[in-house]
Amino acid sequence: MIRAYWRPKDKIVESDMSALKSKKVVWVDCYNPTDEEMKQISDITKVTVTDLKEHLVDYERPNTFEFDTHSLIVFGAPVLDHDMFRVTSFAIFLFNNKNIVTIRTEEMAGLEKFRQKLLEKNPKYFEFHTKVVRSMIESVVDDYFNFLDVFQESADDIEEAVFTSPHSSSIQRVFKLKKQMLVFHKSLLANREVITAIEKAYVTKLSRKELYDFRDIYNDLVQLIDTEETLRDILTGVIDIYLSSVSNTTNQVIKKLTVVAAYIMIPTLIASIYGMNFKYLPEIYWKWGYPFALGLMLFSIIGMYAYFKRVKWL
Repeated sequence: MIRAYWRPKDKIVESDMSALKSKKVVWVDCYNPTDEEMKQISDITKVTVTDLKEHLVDYERPNTFEFDTHSLIVFGAPVLDHDMFRVTSFAIFLFNNKNIVTIRTEEMAGLEKFRQKLLEKNPKYFEFHTKVVRSMIESVVDDYFNFLDVFQESADDIEEAVFTSPHSSSIQRVFKLKKQMLVFHKSLLANREVITAIEKAYVTKLSRKELYDFRDIYNDLVQLIDTEETLRDILTGVIDIYLSSVSNTTNQVIKKLTVVAAYIMIPTLIASIYGMNFKYLPEIYWKWGYPFALGLMLFSIIGMYAYFKRVKWL
């Protein structure tokens, strides 16, 4: 599917690929284009179909490229797939005639918000292709903040669960979340390199006078990276808390078993002594021998109970 956006008069409208022939700023968004559509784009932009297809992939490491006829920016974007976070990428082709072509294989919330903003608010910056690119990337970066909020809520839920009732399922959630955040981290680092390259004017088809606008995006990415690293440290702490809780629970169980064993040990010793098969066993012919042995057992249990109370084992 291909959608083009440009401002023929005083309002941004949706059009078709014929808008690329205009000298005004035109953004053409290509979502899973067909071979025929790729051929049409190639005929207008003079970029070969092979080069276009090379960047029509689920994920390509964010980077910048320079060619004679155009500049290329590959940027990472977060997507939600069956309650699982992952990263995809989209390619931004920039041409001398202010044409902008994006190619992607995934639906991206950031680009959809950007498209809606163009049609509903008709921002004046659409007259400058550098600001269009900046706003487009900024909208995608905003999505990272949304996902980070979700990660924060999940981490808080896991932390509370571990404190109240430690269970192995909580640790499974921790490792699942940390795995997603590692992908999140790598994508942010690569995107930061892209913004750095843009600020250094490595992308020649962007106006140098407006590159300072990308500093805010760079700062947002740094903030995202710092917050994500802090959140991962918190999750590591949650694992330590879980292991400590399990260890404490095990110690409590062993302590209780020790108390129970101590209750049984001395009465068992007394019973085993009086159960010996000897002729001259003490108290064997004493009429109070049996009550005495039982009383001795009961006294040993009471004595052990008092001792455990005093040392606060009970």
